[in-house]
Amino acid sequence: MPAQCDEVRDFYIKTVHLDGNTSTKGDADHKPEAFPTAPLPDGGGLVLSKPDAEGKWRIRAFTFEPSQIVVKAGEPIRLHFVGVQGMSHDIHLEGDGVDQKFSLERGNMHTVDLKPEKPGIIEIECYTHQPAMKGEIVVLPQ
Repeated sequence: MPAQCDEVRDFYIKTVHLDGNTSTKGDADHKPEAFPTAPLPDGGGLVLSKPDAEGKWRIRAFTFEPSQIVVKAGEPIRLHFVGVQGMSHDIHLEGDGVDQKFSLERGNMHTVDLKPEKPGIIEIECYTHQPAMKGEIVVLPQ
């Protein structure tokens, strides 16, 4: 049986959003792009901003960075959630006996210590920015 590692691995998980900016009129560098007619899913994680008077519009997607962490069973980890973008986030970690909920505001950090014991997935979700803001901790066998 392999020896278990007692050294804690630190991960910094940032709350960020990605913005895609364009225009219905285009410019010297970009062709015009029509504003989408199909709605995006509800939940605040994906947001379309309608064209302004100049035809400029934006799509925003909230995400965790990184969105996936891979560890081995029995390996102690420390997750530092850092509120970078988005005013606040209601975050939930669930799986392998983990069930932690906390709120995170911009400019703050919340730390969670875990030692997943068995292979599987621990889900990370922001209830404020569904359905896009999700992540996972993949726990591999030793």
